[in-house]
Amino acid sequence: MDLTTTLNTVTAFWHPLLAQTPNVSDLVLELETLKSQVEALQQTNQLLSDGLTTQIEFLKQENQDLTASFSQYIDAMRWNLTVLAGLAVVLSAVGGWIFKNSLDDAKEMATRIVRQELSNSIEPLIAAESKNLQKTLQTEQIISNTVIDYYLPQPVSETVTEYQLLKNRGFLEVRRWDSQQRPAGRFGSVLVADFVNCDLLNLPGLTHESDEVRRQAYQERDRIVNNIIRGLVELRIGNPIVVAYVRPGFGRLAAIDQLTTTFPELRYYASANTPVSLMGAVVDSAYVAYGDRNVA
Repeated sequence: MDLTTTLNTVTAFWHPLLAQTPNVSDLVLELETLKSQVEALQQTNQLLSDGLTTQIEFLKQENQDLTASFSQYIDAMRWNLTVLAGLAVVLSAVGGWIFKNSLDDAKEMATRIVRQELSNSIEPLIAAESKNLQKTLQTEQIISNTVIDYYLPQPVSETVTEYQLLKNRGFLEVRRWDSQQRPAGRFGSVLVADFVNCDLLNLPGLTHESDEVRRQAYQERDRIVNNIIRGLVELRIGNPIVVAYVRPGFGRLAAIDQLTTTFPELRYYASANTPVSLMGAVVDSAYVAYGDRNVA
């Protein structure tokens, strides 16, 4: 028995009783209203039930379609990954070949560039430095094979600085002697005549107020220089290059400027008026003596 039948039965049962009371009609109306509401609720419930069933079926179908689509997507992705993996292997092999060949080409090009740079720049520099080194070695070899005679016109007991400088330069031998102690054997390649560390040329007239007195002092100084050089030449124990070491500040010595004219036996000479210029003149004279020996 459904709700409608139950209501009809209740209504039929209570209708005679309600009719006997003053409010029976109101109760009937309320029951009818209640019946109508119950029926409306049943219809609404049915509609909701049908709609919910439809939605569940729709969602079920959508879920099945989504599952199928996802499975297809997964299969497609697997296939794509397989293809990409194979393509990656091919590209890797091709790239490796290209890289290897490119690296070999780069190495070859770098080697050519380095060799070209060496040929164009480095080798000439090395050759120039080697040539300079050979010259330096040859120069030092000349110095180490040269004998120097250091002559003092007057005996000097104290240390002569210029003589010590020459000894420390690296010559084969630097022999010091004076008018009272002649050298043993022949002259060396260079003969230094030291007019600074003696008093022979310190003539008072060189600073005199009178022009005539100074002129005579200059002539006397030239005569002393010529006599000393003549005494060395007349020893006849060699033909060295003469380096005249004179004191600066008292004008040029005409005797030294005319050495080769006054003494034709002297082929070369040099002069110096400071310790530095003396060192340079002696070294240069050693080179000249070496060259002269080789030419002869």
